[in-house]
Amino acid sequence: MNELINIKVIQKDFNGEKKRFVNARELYRWLGVGRDFSTWIKDRIIKYDFVEDLDYFTSIPKLGDGKVGSNKAKVKDSKTGRVVAKDYIISVDMAKELAMIENSEIGKKVRKYFIKVESDFKKVMQIATRDPKFINQLASQFFETREETKEYRRDFTDCVKDFVEVKNYGTYTDMLYNFLFLERAKEYRKLLKLVKKDLTRNFMYEEIVLIVGAFETGLAGEVEKEFKKLQRMLTQIEFERIFKEFSAQRNWLVYQKRARNIMATYDEELRRIKHPKLINYKKEFSQDDIQKLLS
Repeated sequence: MNELINIKVIQKDFNGEKKRFVNARELYRWLGVGRDFSTWIKDRIIKYDFVEDLDYFTSIPKLGDGKVGSNKAKVKDSKTGRVVAKDYIISVDMAKELAMIENSEIGKKVRKYFIKVESDFKKVMQIATRDPKFINQLASQFFETREETKEYRRDFTDCVKDFVEVKNYGTYTDMLYNFLFLERAKEYRKLLKLVKKDLTRNFMYEEIVLIVGAFETGLAGEVEKEFKKLQRMLTQIEFERIFKEFSAQRNWLVYQKRARNIMATYDEELRRIKHPKLINYKKEFSQDDIQKLLS
């Protein structure tokens, strides 16, 4: 079903509670409705008593996703003078009902898709409510990834042992964590309320573990190259210079943003943890995020 239908589902705080929504235009296209979108959605709202600010809200795409009442005057683009079309953002329950109303084969398939979407979402949220500390371990590949990245970690610690004069493993790890998500290991552990026996990386999301591991093994290679060039152990200052140059590469800035988005979004939605330094990186929690946890 997921291969056939892929309608974006997002989670938003709405009237004080978290609800799941889809864009009605996207649903309309999938259903193959044979008439004008605006006429279709307005007719459905009136005929089946859908309630604004309960089942749906409207927004103006070019002006952001804030709520704009459907009874407001038409909004025009200040540059072109053209009327800007409103989007109808509808709850998943409303989307299921609209799909069922269409009474077509594709309508039935779309409704089944949303039932699957809700089932996946409830599974994740139930585990998050019961034991949020372990929500990261839902991904089927998590344990395999964790084992694989142990080798990457070993590359990093071996390079410090063999090529750097000062063996400040904790300090160097904090440099990496701070670069990726603006927190030292102790800060992260405190937020998650980890105890001494808990290994920090066991509670990171799979994608974060991969990013950390890839950075460590790549950095280890750069450190070894410099060691061979100088034919001596590196000072801590030299190690820090290599770290700074390596982390400034464009690809790592992309991974940095991704890591911060995951930490800020997943932890707030699933663990009810807000990372004070990552507030500006929180994104909408979507069906794509749910699928990554369940893949």
